[in-house]
Amino acid sequence: MGKGDRPRHGAGQSQRRRHRTRPPAGRHRRHPHHQGRPRVAAHRRRIRPGHDVLRRRPRHRHAAAEGVTTCSAIVFNGDGTWDRRDDFAVATAPPGGAVLAVEAVGLCHSDVAQLNGHPHVPGEVSPTVPGHEIVGRVHALDDGADLGVEVGDRVAVNIVTYGAPYEGNPFGVRCYGYSFGLDEREGLWGGYGEYMSILPGTQLVRLSDDISAEELTLFEPLSNMVAWLAKVNLQAGQTIVIQGPGHMGLTCAAYAKSLGATVVVTGTDEDALRLEVARGVGADHAIDVTVDDPVEVVQDLTGGFGASVAVDLASAPSTPSLCFDLVHHLGQVVWAGLKDRAAVPVVTDKVVMKSLTIHGGAGGTPESVAEACRILNQGDFPTGPLLGEVVGLDEIDRAMEILLRTAEPDAVRAVLRHASEGV
Repeated sequence: MGKGDRPRHGAGQSQRRRHRTRPPAGRHRRHPHHQGRPRVAAHRRRIRPGHDVLRRRPRHRHAAAEGVTTCSAIVFNGDGTWDRRDDFAVATAPPGGAVLAVEAVGLCHSDVAQLNGHPHVPGEVSPTVPGHEIVGRVHALDDGADLGVEVGDRVAVNIVTYGAPYEGNPFGVRCYGYSFGLDEREGLWGGYGEYMSILPGTQLVRLSDDISAEELTLFEPLSNMVAWLAKVNLQAGQTIVIQGPGHMGLTCAAYAKSLGATVVVTGTDEDALRLEVARGVGADHAIDVTVDDPVEVVQDLTGGFGASVAVDLASAPSTPSLCFDLVHHLGQVVWAGLKDRAAVPVVTDKVVMKSLTIHGGAGGTPESVAEACRILNQGDFPTGPLLGEVVGLDEIDRAMEILLRTAEPDAVRAVLRHASEGV
């Protein structure tokens, strides 16, 4: 679809859109310079000694809001269009499962690939309710549920579940927001819906009530960084180069700095805001590659040695190969930037001659999800600068502009906040 294509509108209770429509009259988009934009949290948040960040509210096992029978959700059709539907029946708990009232979901550039029907997750289907950086409150529990949580708990959802294996998916991996169609139960299986069903066996990790749900959606990108930087065994004093200052790259920079590494982030002249944020969350150096050669700069910074680790989180086809030039002999590389299945040029001789190790960054693990939530619950991670812009269900077009990098002004990230907490 070209940038000039106009949105299409469906009939009835749904609205089909591509990437841009005007908000209803009287509504204002929450741009950073608008007074109505939600306040960004402080860079650091101190939790007083002895304070239980996971204290529980008293709730009953079933806490469905009286009179609420329908809810709203965004549906991706897999052809570049999306619908807003307000006629979904509120999700019900599967046997042994739960219902989540979604508070917020972080948006990711992979959502754009999903919107356009470029699958990158096992069993991905369309149409579906998307959204995989999910924070919400447990709304109801099946009588047989054993998920380690109670109704009213705020939780992070590990999107990876396991079902029966089938051809092309031998491990039976299914992911919330990707692998569940509208024909399964109420069709609510992703964070773009106000409610969603939770299967038995899903990892739900409790989150603090002292930090906003929008900020806590960073648990998902942070869980990836915890897993990936453990793979490369990043040590204090080592140099890491992160290509791509999107919300994943910026989260990587903040986490790498917390481990004591020297952090270098690269971007282009279109990334001025994001490179500034990178410095603010701990990057020691931010390189505009349209001005400076990143390999030369890294060589200078390391006394000609090179970085120990290079992470590709960019969408450009040139960055995977560039990682080989940024690291030293025996260096380690993480490839995690999606290219929408485009072929990329690489010189494999460099991997051989420098004895490099390449890791694929496919996501987190149950252990890294738990660790990411622990870090966020402590209140010291710089969630404020990494928050980006918060939108509602009627502002998905604005969120897509941010993901597509056509938004004015720019934002480091987009987060969808649902109007009702549901419990």
